[in-house]
Amino acid sequence: MGSFALAIDEKSWVSRAQEGDAAAFEAIYNRYERRIYAFIYRLMGNSEDAYDLTQDTFVKAYTALPRTDADLNLSAWLHRIAWNACMDVLRRRKLIRWLPWETFDTNPALEPAASDDPVGDYTQAETSGEVQVVLDKLMPKHRTALILKEYQGMSCDEIGDVMSLTRSAVKSLLFRAREEFRQVYLGYYKHAPGYEPDAMSEIEGEETGSHAQL
Repeated sequence: MGSFALAIDEKSWVSRAQEGDAAAFEAIYNRYERRIYAFIYRLMGNSEDAYDLTQDTFVKAYTALPRTDADLNLSAWLHRIAWNACMDVLRRRKLIRWLPWETFDTNPALEPAASDDPVGDYTQAETSGEVQVVLDKLMPKHRTALILKEYQGMSCDEIGDVMSLTRSAVKSLLFRAREEFRQVYLGYYKHAPGYEPDAMSEIEGEETGSHAQL
């Protein structure tokens, strides 16, 4: 089914759910429950929180849906509810420190262009368990941005909808998140994302041998 048809389906479901149609909301739940669970799991790092907060997200969505616009971006809206629920829990557990967004320099002209993607390198080269180890060590907002981009496949505009940020602020946040990911990965695994130590040793050995022959 094409994206246009999916969008039409979602608008119909939202409109009907706003009028109290339980079957329409069930259709929304069935489409997004696994995506929201995966998003929360990667943010929180454990299945118990992921299950509880996924249910909480859809309860809140069901309650709030009659007060929303019919043309809302359903995916971004649900992810935003989920993100807020996660941040509330982390704040109560005193695992995050709230900072105003003004403390981040969001001028993309001041950021060098990202020529590579350490998260993409990582997810292609390593196991999901190792990915989670690194993600768990990132600042929550960095972790959120990377998960939305790399796992949920969202555009900068959609991430902005979830996190209430401008497009330029999202780009700046992603740059900082990728850099933190790279540094945490390097500190934890002692090699760059996408490169196994043995492979690097072989490359260095080949280079050393070729130099010796010169």
